[in-house]
Amino acid sequence: MRYVLATFGALVVLGSAPLLAQDDLYVGQGALDPTSNDTNAAMIQALDEVLVRLTGQVEGQVRQQLGLGVGGARQLVQSQQRVRVELVDENGESTEVLRLQVQFVPSAIDRRLADAGVPRWGQERPSLLLWIAVADQDGARLSTDPLLDSMVFEQGRRLGLDVLRPLGDLIDLSEVDVIDVRGGFLDAAEPSLARYQASVPVMLDLRQESDERWTARWSWRLEGRDQSASLSADGQAPLIEQGMELVMANLAQRYAVRPDQLGIRRQSLVVSPIVDEVQYAEVLAHLEGLSMVESVHVTGARGDSVDFDLVLNSAGLLDALGLGGLLLLDSTATDGRLRLTFAQ
Repeated sequence: MRYVLATFGALVVLGSAPLLAQDDLYVGQGALDPTSNDTNAAMIQALDEVLVRLTGQVEGQVRQQLGLGVGGARQLVQSQQRVRVELVDENGESTEVLRLQVQFVPSAIDRRLADAGVPRWGQERPSLLLWIAVADQDGARLSTDPLLDSMVFEQGRRLGLDVLRPLGDLIDLSEVDVIDVRGGFLDAAEPSLARYQASVPVMLDLRQESDERWTARWSWRLEGRDQSASLSADGQAPLIEQGMELVMANLAQRYAVRPDQLGIRRQSLVVSPIVDEVQYAEVLAHLEGLSMVESVHVTGARGDSVDFDLVLNSAGLLDALGLGGLLLLDSTATDGRLRLTFAQ
């Protein structure tokens, strides 16, 4: 997959892997000077990238809030390596960029954020389905530009967002056309969410105002509430970067959890129907993989229902269950126990 590095304008990265669900949220990258052995600036850049993903705060102030300089940042490093990334610009010319890839210790980062009272967003994140319309000297159309897609996917990697692009086949075109995207008519995109198993429809209307000047209108819908933002810049890359940061900040404001002082707590669940070992293993693995779950214990089983007891290290369980789509909340008993349906 090819990505565009924001720090290199319209350069495309070849062969860079997208983020995985959990630990890779704590892997950052920073540009290296090939003529110097100093890695401090690249490490700090990598840390800032991780903190943006986890907090949704893109102004770069979180590290200062945590009081992390070069020495403190090095104490959070689990491993690091130099990686060479092949780049190609809009003219098809290739080059290489040297970058430092740093894996930070997840528990140490989380503890720093908790001690400072900074809300943190775990790996449970809604998928975004992004429709893009472009209007330039060639007219208005739904974008199929791989360079533009590369910009989107690189920003998705940087921000920890799961971004999907529609195929643009006959089914898509029967539901959404260029007028819908240019007008920000998000209702038109709702049917396609089920097809792509996405949660948040996003539309981007890119318009060329002059040889270099572009405008962008971003529109998205989160839990039935429509949001929008209008931007302008010299080139498409800054509009992709800034727009996706706005979407990221809005999502993080909704889903990031502020640490509380209640300590470890317990939550009981009843899940049904679970009819065989495969379904049981799937439910157990899903619960154990939630970022706020410290441990899972099975406390009983009857018929096709299984009782679980969860030890939680933070709030946000109901939001995480809602985003997963595997377990649907039916009701909450008077004793606080959650009754969930396994969506087979």
